[in-house]
Amino acid sequence: MSGSVTMSTAEGVATIAIHRPEVSNAIDIGVIRAMHAALDQIQRADSGIRAVVITGSGSVFCSGLDLHSIDLTSSEARQRAHFEIRRFMDPLILRLSGFRYPIVAAVNGAAVGAGMSLALASDIIIVAENGYFLPSFARLGLVPDAGITFHLARRVGGGRSLAALLLAERIDARTAFDWGLVYAVAPAGELAARAHAIGLKLATGPCAVLGQIRTLHASAFDHSLQQQLRAERSAQEMSLESHDCVEGVRAFFEKREPHFTDH
Repeated sequence: MSGSVTMSTAEGVATIAIHRPEVSNAIDIGVIRAMHAALDQIQRADSGIRAVVITGSGSVFCSGLDLHSIDLTSSEARQRAHFEIRRFMDPLILRLSGFRYPIVAAVNGAAVGAGMSLALASDIIIVAENGYFLPSFARLGLVPDAGITFHLARRVGGGRSLAALLLAERIDARTAFDWGLVYAVAPAGELAARAHAIGLKLATGPCAVLGQIRTLHASAFDHSLQQQLRAERSAQEMSLESHDCVEGVRAFFEKREPHFTDH
């Protein structure tokens, strides 16, 4: 893993932080490769990790794609740069969206352009009071990408999503909460602790069940009700086979917190 990304672990939660302070944590191919390497470590059977927090170092989450990496001298050069970044970025967005363990985005400052796309690829987003989102693509004469047209519409609805992408205006933390874009807003000094607490709750939950919930939620916008009922039934049949189901029901009757152990 390169120095452009740091990773720390505690209590089954891995925190991955983009660390490029000289360019406000902008994304380049090095960052994307380092994030893949971090996810590879997390997925190792002996890692002990069951939830992930993604954040930025310092006071910025991610300022988007590092525009210094784009050669503007010709159409061919621009297309080559685009192909190269998409060759790494799109697989990362897909991997995050379908990752084995739940992912929390702790937006500690500006989440701009592809940085906003990165946050949206997580399961739960929390933002610092001074944080904000800026889908800046149109300002740069670029089409929104890295999955933002897919994820934003599903979080805030088609009308708000389209307006946000067309106008390319800043979305402050309170507005993001009111729209349903984020799960919670936290004081800047408490964001990391709040993100870890959410990660810990996920890490100690029923791992297989949480995975099924995430899969079902992802398919909900594409299935008919009948298809979704079938998918829910199939997932429930698998959960009934697990020890975590037995433990959860026993804990309910015994009026105690469950101790889930299935992976």
